[in-house]
Amino acid sequence: MKTPPSRASQRGFTLVMTLIFLIIFMLFAISMVSSSMINTKVAANQQYRLEAGTVAQQGIEQVMSQPFVRLPITATTPVQVDVNGDGVTDFTAQVSPPSCLDSKVIPNASLPVGDVCKTPNNNNGNLTLPGPASSVSPPPAAPSMCSATQWDIQSAVTDPSNTAVAVTVHQGASVQVPIGTPCPN
Repeated sequence: MKTPPSRASQRGFTLVMTLIFLIIFMLFAISMVSSSMINTKVAANQQYRLEAGTVAQQGIEQVMSQPFVRLPITATTPVQVDVNGDGVTDFTAQVSPPSCLDSKVIPNASLPVGDVCKTPNNNNGNLTLPGPASSVSPPPAAPSMCSATQWDIQSAVTDPSNTAVAVTVHQGASVQVPIGTPCPN
């Protein structure tokens, strides 16, 4: 007949099993905390990148709101932006001078009725001023009196703090100018 194990040996086994489970639970807790810290860092990096992209876009919009075709911008334009509203500049966008890529004549057919660039021509090719006596419409392929210049505007933002964010944004713009206006060099 077998004798049951003593209670003292069972107590030792229970203590060892409890310590093993305690160690396992502690490892789970540590891994959950470290993974949540990684997720927080990833979210913060994404936020810094989005903020820098927004600042770069604000720099482009500030340059585009200027008459850069008539008054060419020749130097890099710094645009300082306070993102969080504390009165301190958080990012500075460095907007390069707009570069003209192309200049194309706009056809009459692509302009809306009444546009100042629309050229009404009669059969002789002479300019016909609109009025009640004029019902002549220009041929669809006839050139208008304007050209469309295509511009590339680049804005770069690097974070001065230690987030190491660097964003460059390009935006194209089409500006209507009098026909024959070449791209400035």
